[in-house]
Amino acid sequence: MTARVFVPLVGANGEGAQLFEAIAGDFAPEPHPAKLMPQISELFDFGLYGIGQTVREAATRFVAARRARLWLSRSNGHVNRWNLRISELQIGRLSDENARSAGLGLTLAAICQAFGRDAGVVFATGEIVLPNAPGAPTVAVGPVGGLRGKLSLIGDYIVQHRQALEGRKMVVALPATAIDGRPLETAEAAPLERLRKEARAAGAEIEFVFAATLDAVEPALGPFAMREIVTPARALAAFAALVAIAVVVVAWMSWLHAPIALAFEPVGPATRGLADDAAPQRARYDASADKLQLLGPCFDDQRQPMVVGGETLVLRVTARDGLPYASALRPPRLFIASVSRAADPVILDAEHFRSLAPSPQGSGEIDLTAAIPIEPTEDEVRLFVVASRDPSLTITALQDDLRKTLKGLAGAAVLTTTTSFLADRVGAEISYQFKVTNDARACPT
Repeated sequence: MTARVFVPLVGANGEGAQLFEAIAGDFAPEPHPAKLMPQISELFDFGLYGIGQTVREAATRFVAARRARLWLSRSNGHVNRWNLRISELQIGRLSDENARSAGLGLTLAAICQAFGRDAGVVFATGEIVLPNAPGAPTVAVGPVGGLRGKLSLIGDYIVQHRQALEGRKMVVALPATAIDGRPLETAEAAPLERLRKEARAAGAEIEFVFAATLDAVEPALGPFAMREIVTPARALAAFAALVAIAVVVVAWMSWLHAPIALAFEPVGPATRGLADDAAPQRARYDASADKLQLLGPCFDDQRQPMVVGGETLVLRVTARDGLPYASALRPPRLFIASVSRAADPVILDAEHFRSLAPSPQGSGEIDLTAAIPIEPTEDEVRLFVVASRDPSLTITALQDDLRKTLKGLAGAAVLTTTTSFLADRVGAEISYQFKVTNDARACPT
């Protein structure tokens, strides 16, 4: 591939008007006797070697900025080799003024070749101004003189080649400002409008780029994106990096959502037999001692636990991490839910109750003791202890959703539906079902 950009030249006195081509390709020039830089050595005979050094630095900075966007590393990108030359000139060597105004055209040819962009018919004039501040990446485009004559040269080219330009797009890259500091689009409005008319007459499209910086030409000529180099070793390294990241993410998410093992624990001395040692225990308030007095178990004929209305149900629950140190990342939150055949469900935050271990222990265990007063209404009640690591879970929303789910249900369906609802929405849950009786004789002290 060879990239070509037309560069119009007009001296300050209006003499020496000509239109030449800045040509960039991957051809290797003959070694110069003066050991000049091969990329720009062929510019020497035309008085362009000095500006060629500026162009080389500007193209290097332009490529480096795109190299920094590479995914794997800055060395993992490829650009084409480029060497600059120009078409024959009507005069032997250019003046310093004309050489500076050719900077933009030479630079555009170099970067189009480097990135393999076929930009079509491109005209460019402007001075390349390198940043003078250390580390500043932006390359500026400075104003040049004789611009009206240069635009006239472009217009003459369109008229002479109108048949070849039909249906094609032309890009004219110019400085953003004129020599006097005015916006160039305003200062040269008449010549620019002439070019638009001539382009329309030739059946071509023309786009003007008023560039304050070299990056401003990218929308019209680009995109200038660097291709990633994919080799087996680099592909394997990238795959290994992705696997490592995936493992870390999966492990992190597993810890954040680690399962929670809930269990009822004995409230007092284990005197009720192995099957009932860990069940919640009846209690009655002792006014003389100002504390709850634990009572023995009570069952109906079907061996279902019973509690007398007005008593208190004391329960002790432990929560253990399913994965080590999960509570260090996200401690579990415990809730107590109550649902019965006759009453609306109620969900309470377990933080309102007394905990034997207020914060997770080193083993990730929480030990919670709660005293639940029992209303003196005969009913069948199922008491739930649920745990979640979801920080966004709110009691109010959870309770409202549960009540909507239970709307229209009655009897045993209320209990079973609540069990399924809490298991789906919260996760870990344990339950204790009992009957409430107002007959104190059914449960002797």
